[in-house]
Amino acid sequence: GEYRESIDIDFLVSRVEGYRQLRQRLTGPDGLRAITRPGHALNQKRAVRADQYGIRTMLQVDGADIKFEIVLEGRIELEAPGPDDRQCGVATLTALDMATGKLLANSDRWRDDAVMSRDLIDLAMMAPPKALLKRAMAKAQGAYGDSVAADLAGAVEDLRARPHRLDQCMQATAMTTVSKAALWARIKALVR
Repeated sequence: GEYRESIDIDFLVSRVEGYRQLRQRLTGPDGLRAITRPGHALNQKRAVRADQYGIRTMLQVDGADIKFEIVLEGRIELEAPGPDDRQCGVATLTALDMATGKLLANSDRWRDDAVMSRDLIDLAMMAPPKALLKRAMAKAQGAYGDSVAADLAGAVEDLRARPHRLDQCMQATAMTTVSKAALWARIKALVR
C-alpha cells in the first residue's frame, strides 16, 4: 500500500536499444500520444525533454502536477517482471530490482537533506526478507562496490544521530499511515 506522498511516475529501461526506441517515439511529432491508448489522452504540461539519462515531462492529473520520467538504468540489468510483478495492469520492477534500485539511490543521495531519506524509507517499507536484501546488496555492489553497504549504514546512523530528523522526513513526505516507531524498527532491521 501507499505510505508516503509521491508526485512522480518513474519507468526504468535497462537496455539501450529499448531506450533509443522510446526516445525516438516520444520526441517525435506524436509526443506522449505515441505510447498511449487511443482515446486516453494525457494532459501534458510541458514539452518532452530527453537526454542520455532519461525522458521527462510534466503531466497534470486531477489538478496535480505529476513528474513523468523514463530513465535509462545503466548500472544494473533489470530482470524481466514475473506475473505477480504488476500494478493496475502495468509491469513493475521485481522485488530484487526494487531493493537494488533503492540501495543504489541511497548511495547516491543519502547525504542530501533535501531528499528526506526517501530511498532509505522506501527500502525499509519494502521490509525485504534478509535473503532478498542480501541478493540486492550483491547486485548493487556489482555497480558501486563496497560503498553500498557503508552508505546504508551511514544513512541509518545519520538518522540515529539526529533524533528529530526522521520526524522531519515523515512530515515532508506526508507519511501518516505508519508510526515513527514502526518505521524506525524497519529501518534498523536493514542493518542487523
